[in-house]
Amino acid sequence: MPELSFYEKRRESLRSTYLQSADAGSPGVQTAGLDHLALICSDLERTIRFYTQILGLRLTRVVQNRDEPTSTHIFFDMGGGNQLAFFDFPERGNEPTVRGIGSMHHVALKTPPDQMHAIQARLDKHRIPYSIHGTADKGSIYVRDPDQILIELTTGY
Repeated sequence: MPELSFYEKRRESLRSTYLQSADAGSPGVQTAGLDHLALICSDLERTIRFYTQILGLRLTRVVQNRDEPTSTHIFFDMGGGNQLAFFDFPERGNEPTVRGIGSMHHVALKTPPDQMHAIQARLDKHRIPYSIHGTADKGSIYVRDPDQILIELTTGY
């Protein structure tokens, strides 16, 4: 394995080649932001309970998946006009994915410090394991949802 300095040089090359400031004459962002992020869950009710009762998100829609009639598509309000969505695929079984190229590592949700403390209290109450990087006032809480999706709650430090 190369030394860590190799990776830092690579990161610096990426920064100098691709990072642009907002006033650098670039055309700017070509989208209006995130509409929704769609993930797959094994149990809709368990997912709804976790995201509403533990993380405090609001369920906003329950509809049929347009691509597969047996699949249900649920949406949670993440704030800022953004939604976190889940599908179930009841006819396909519950085989979990394996982390690799093209897979997602984690979802990071912006969380004000007062809400971070409330979420931490609910995690403790329900004995759901988590880890803290930094502090609950200025840092991140990492927790896994019922399907082991890694969720980061961050104060945006």
